[in-house]
Amino acid sequence: MYLFWNISLMICFSVSVMFVGSENTDLPPPKNLNFIWETPFRLSLTWEEPEDLDPYCKVNYTVQVYKSQDCSKKDLDSSKTWKVSQLGHKVNVSNENGLCISVSTNAENCGDRGQSQPVHIILPPPPVRLVTEHNCEYSHNRMKFIWKPTDVVQDLSFYYWSPVNESIIKCVPDETMKTGECVIHNEKLKEIMEIYYLFNGTHNGIPVNNTIEGKYPTQCVKPNKPQLKIRREGQYLQFETYESDSKEFDQICYIYEYTYSKCNKKEKIVNWQIGKMNNQVDYDAACRYKASVQVLFSNDCGSGESDPSDEVEYGENSDPNLPVLLAVIIIPLIVSCCLIVSLVLLRRHKDIIFPKIPEPTLLFKDMLSNNIRTTEDLRSPAAVRLYVPTDEIIESRIRLEPDTPSTNNVPHKPK
Repeated sequence: MYLFWNISLMICFSVSVMFVGSENTDLPPPKNLNFIWETPFRLSLTWEEPEDLDPYCKVNYTVQVYKSQDCSKKDLDSSKTWKVSQLGHKVNVSNENGLCISVSTNAENCGDRGQSQPVHIILPPPPVRLVTEHNCEYSHNRMKFIWKPTDVVQDLSFYYWSPVNESIIKCVPDETMKTGECVIHNEKLKEIMEIYYLFNGTHNGIPVNNTIEGKYPTQCVKPNKPQLKIRREGQYLQFETYESDSKEFDQICYIYEYTYSKCNKKEKIVNWQIGKMNNQVDYDAACRYKASVQVLFSNDCGSGESDPSDEVEYGENSDPNLPVLLAVIIIPLIVSCCLIVSLVLLRRHKDIIFPKIPEPTLLFKDMLSNNIRTTEDLRSPAAVRLYVPTDEIIESRIRLEPDTPSTNNVPHKPK
């Protein structure tokens, strides 16, 4: 009895484990993953259905392409992901740093069966990197692509491709361009959301191709250099921005960042009022202001920035206590100078300003000298009141002499 009961329990347990394990088993991965380059920028992937797949089970596939040889990276910027139902997929991608391609099976109607383990393909990067430090600048249907060669490369050529035109176009630099740059002219550049570049040339006698996935034009917008004007309005300084050309995008795509210094103290204003081209700050007459402006391209429209404008100055630095200090120094200085000048003029023209008093005549001198009282005179009051004139020298003899007759005189006729 007990033996039969134990055998029955073991059979039930085994069957339950078998069914539970079969329902929770992951799906099998796809088979025979393969690839082929249709163009330097387009990778065609193919695979086959997984083995041991139940007829009623419907599946789809997740395709992931990592822009490196490491499939463990989960950075969204370094990978692309698609979910497809067919047994193949075409991917626009560059092989600048190597690639890791991963395909896994997903269940649509397979009970509780989970995603399969992925299958991988690792693609190495090119043996030689022809260019580095590449960048772009877009403005008005014109995009300049800039790069720096890593080594001496013979017959280096530059091509670009996008899904919009589906053709590889060679960029021919004109005479005005420098080495390491080329300008792409295309009226549909603003519509391009994917763009790839191809460099090919000969390095040490071996042909080499490099493909690069570049920023699309609205990610490297470079507005023209703005101009700034500072104007005073009452107690405020008004910053006004002028641009040399008409705008290509909507006004809401432009943000104006003002950098200014007040009394040599730097501050920054980011004008988040989209499209507003001016701003104002409090004015301090004792400070000198220096300001510049830079146009930023809004993240809602893309990315990019202009060159900063030329710096504009307004006002001069001064000490608020300077008038009092100047008054304390200048007023005494002026008074001292005036006093010195007055003394010099007074000494030079003293005879005119203070004329000499003439001496009194002998009569007045005699009267003054006779009125001087001595000790003896005070004893005699009568003598004090008497005036005794001084002796004057007079001629004691007077002689008259007749006039000498003149020969020119007419004889006097008696009457």
